[in-house]
Amino acid sequence: MWLTGGINACIKRKMKKSVWMGVLPAFIAGVLLCAAGLFWPESEYRRPFTVAVNIWPGAEALVEACEHAPSKDVRLNFVEMSWSSSSMAAFKKRVVDAAIVTLDEMLRMDADGARPRAVLVIGVSKGTDAILGRPGLHALEDIRGKRVGVELRSAGEYLLMHALVSRGMSLKDVTVVPLNLAETETAYAAGELDAVVTSDPWHIRLQEKGAVKLYDSSDMGLELSRVLVAREDALEDFSAEIQFLVSTHLSHAARTGGLDFGTELQGVLRREHLSLPQLKETWRRIQIPDVAGNLRLMQTGEDGLEGCLKKMVTKMRQEGLLKQDVDVSRLLAPNFIKGGS
Repeated sequence: MWLTGGINACIKRKMKKSVWMGVLPAFIAGVLLCAAGLFWPESEYRRPFTVAVNIWPGAEALVEACEHAPSKDVRLNFVEMSWSSSSMAAFKKRVVDAAIVTLDEMLRMDADGARPRAVLVIGVSKGTDAILGRPGLHALEDIRGKRVGVELRSAGEYLLMHALVSRGMSLKDVTVVPLNLAETETAYAAGELDAVVTSDPWHIRLQEKGAVKLYDSSDMGLELSRVLVAREDALEDFSAEIQFLVSTHLSHAARTGGLDFGTELQGVLRREHLSLPQLKETWRRIQIPDVAGNLRLMQTGEDGLEGCLKKMVTKMRQEGLLKQDVDVSRLLAPNFIKGGS
């Protein structure tokens, strides 16, 4: 009996040992995998290149480029913002990496320390921005002492300043009513204002409702140009995304002059809330520079954007729209245009 019990105990010990020896390799492998997991480098999350885009017909080519981007190599995200000041604020707070802005807005952003760099000229306003008044007003001088709705710290304020100075007046000669660009149409319709400073697509809709054009950007040369700006540190971090956007926009401009979207046309009409005839009229008011045009505008010298920006700095400082000088020579980054040629 004792012998049998001893044999059974021996067999049980051997069985336990056998089971443990069978489990041990798996246990060791699990420990090693856990340890490796602690020290294995995590895969780096690469967030998309985020661009702030305002409602404006000339920006549609970039919006379409975003929708057709190859997601594997180029990660893009467009954030639609209804007014310029919100895009500028998002850029400064690093919520977005790039934005479509006017030259005066780029100067304000740089003065605020946001370090924008223009990588592409999207379009030159040839009348898409305007000052519109109520019936009964016939000339710009008629707005003296009147209530004028305008978005502050934006192209609208610069346009109003430029227009008033050209007639021997200043911003002090009108009652400025701050509002964002998207509110110009509704504020005018409500009868709250004598005039508004606006842009397409609101511009053309207001005109068709009887608003009188008192001044527009057709005689302002390059001053109401819109550019794609990226943060200085994004030029390297998102070089592939920037190059894709620049190349796609320039290719579109070369094929169609930037004003034909083919099968995507219905999407453009929905975003802009315009009919096809209205959209064609807004396109007529925008000059879309191609590769050669972009390179010419971006080159150093007085004939391109650099010379224009220098003059704008002087004007804006004189009228109190800019608190300090800006070194305009570092604002232009044409390398991506050369890569897209």
